[in-house]
Amino acid sequence: MNRLRAGAPITVAGITLIPIERVRIDAGALSRAWWINAAKEAVAVVLCGPEGPRAVDVEGRGRPVDELLAEVSGLESLLARLAPRTGP
Repeated sequence: MNRLRAGAPITVAGITLIPIERVRIDAGALSRAWWINAAKEAVAVVLCGPEGPRAVDVEGRGRPVDELLAEVSGLESLLARLAPRTGP
């Protein structure tokens, strides 16, 4: 398994940060043993503030939020829950 997922959001100084992480799980069998390897690495972070969501990768370069929405299951609903409320 090798997929991107949204980590637990945290809020700092009114900005919500959503870490985007890659999770890899590999397993196999040898003649007398089984093995499993799991790793999690940071890929990007989505910043949710008054201007709307923005994303940057781990090297600080901007990344289109639309790309992450297509790649990360559940990110769209998470962003919808965090969107600022407007109206009465």
